Amino acid sequence: MATPQEGLEAPLAHLRALPFVRNLRFLPVATGADRGDDGVVELTTPHGRYRLAVEVKRSYLNHSLVNAICSRALGLPHQSKSRTKSEQTPERLVLARYVPAAIGEQFVNAGISFADDPGNIHLRLGSEYNWTVLGKREPPRLPEADRTTPATIQLLFQFAVDPKSATWTVRDLARAAGISKTKVAQLRRQFIREQILAGESEFRMTPEISDRLVSGYGQLLRPKLLLGRYRYPDSSVDQFLARLSESTREQKMSYALTGGPAAEAMQHFYHGPEVPVFLNLPGTGIQRALRLLPDRTGPMVVLKPFGQVVYWQEFDGRMVAPPWLVYAELLASNDPRAREAADELRRVFLQ
Repeated sequence: MATPQEGLEAPLAHLRALPFVRNLRFLPVATGADRGDDGVVELTTPHGRYRLAVEVKRSYLNHSLVNAICSRALGLPHQSKSRTKSEQTPERLVLARYVPAAIGEQFVNAGISFADDPGNIHLRLGSEYNWTVLGKREPPRLPEADRTTPATIQLLFQFAVDPKSATWTVRDLARAAGISKTKVAQLRRQFIREQILAGESEFRMTPEISDRLVSGYGQLLRPKLLLGRYRYPDSSVDQFLARLSESTREQKMSYALTGGPAAEAMQHFYHGPEVPVFLNLPGTGIQRALRLLPDRTGPMVVLKPFGQVVYWQEFDGRMVAPPWLVYAELLASNDPRAREAADELRRVFLQ
């Protein structure tokens, strides 16, 4: 697997070419640095030296991944006016494969600097420098053989939730991740080639894999799992969730909350406007028991469970999905507060 320093020649070269940059150094991440930081860029200009905390994004950016970046940026300390320019607290710089114009505008509005392979740049250094280039064309996409599939994300979630499962048999992994034994065998060979698995059975989470999970969930896996949206007759979410727990228990069915309701159960920090649930709904009596009505704008989002990995732990009598799935669901939301909840969840459960 590539290290954060590899593949950065192009974006760093674009930054070095800026007329006010006299010198640039990339310092790899230090041991014990905050999760999500891959290093620091030091820029020397005629007005002084600036340090920017770096996030390397070699996956193609999408809504979920951008939300993850923005949520981490919220946790950075602000610049102190009492400090000299050479002592400024690091701001955030994203070094990416490609930043489309629309995503670039999101970064600009969020105060996040970036540079990518084609030459799209936004770099703001205090009040002295502000340089933006948008609209450079996307480089060629990855070959079909290298593209991530929903099955890839399912098995990665299994390893992320339980790293020791990398030693399991193909049969057990297939049952846990909800994919075929043949696909598990193929993906294990692929993960060994990509060094996601070391020594054929050792898995360790990295920022690159985290990005792949978040991006792949929002772009590939979640659309495949989405069964529909519904509305319920209860006057409050708590009343509905109480009925959900009771009805599934009576019908001997399993469910798992994810997104906002799971975050609320785990941390009492955020609930959100939606109620995403992993639940086998079609062809069962649970829809009738819960008096659910299909509604394109309904608050209940029903997702098809994939394997046993979606059922993690009970909090106050409510089964929730594992933190990695909850985190990815929060970052797929359009609610800005969901980003804050995702950052808090990551800080407590995913460090």
